[in-house]
Amino acid sequence: MPSVLGLLPGCPEGLPGTPVDTPADALALELSLVLGWQDERLCLWHPGGRETPLSVNFSDGKQGYRLTPERVRHERLIKALGKTREGITTVLDATAGLGRDAALIAMAGFPVLLAERSPVLHAMLADGLRRAPPVLADTMRLLPCADAATHSLPPLHAVYLDPMFPSREKSAAVKKDLQWLQQLAAYPDEAEEAGLLDWALGLQPHRVVVKRPGKADPLAKRRPHHLISGKAIRFDVYE
Repeated sequence: MPSVLGLLPGCPEGLPGTPVDTPADALALELSLVLGWQDERLCLWHPGGRETPLSVNFSDGKQGYRLTPERVRHERLIKALGKTREGITTVLDATAGLGRDAALIAMAGFPVLLAERSPVLHAMLADGLRRAPPVLADTMRLLPCADAATHSLPPLHAVYLDPMFPSREKSAAVKKDLQWLQQLAAYPDEAEEAGLLDWALGLQPHRVVVKRPGKADPLAKRRPHHLISGKAIRFDVYE
């Protein structure tokens, strides 16, 4: 696959992409994305575009608002995770992405393991956790960059899966995030979806929670035990 990513000086080593000296160089090479440092954050943005650079940040804007204790307990994801049993509390976010849902899970009191196989997203997560408030940094642990299935894992209360899907939201910001992420990590095909769900269930957690578009079929067309629905998305729960 041709490179779509320009790497500015100072980026972590070993990332896939084309080294460039400036965003203008990336634009001249017709690279659609560039990764670099802005305001002491590792950011992803479209060279030549007007969009706000994307970074992992757990304190500002909408994400910070969602992480207040009053909000977290009302989140559908937290309701889908349910109550812990047998003293097992750890949740694995097997498709961590930008860590937004993992942060909600952590604020609800669950220790969270984050797995992310995209080297770029993994580097952005590591940067975000470096700047995260202690209440999150002490509760969220980023596993080494690899497919989630390669890790040795402790007993789990839940496995959380959020396979990327094309956004139907009207928000330009949401579309921007997904469009950029889908250029770095392609949407899984049906066989990959089925394998992901089989693997998660095979870990024998108390439950597997899958984030889905509201009107989409269940992951791998496997019927969940129950679901918790919202306006645009739902959470399918397998026990």
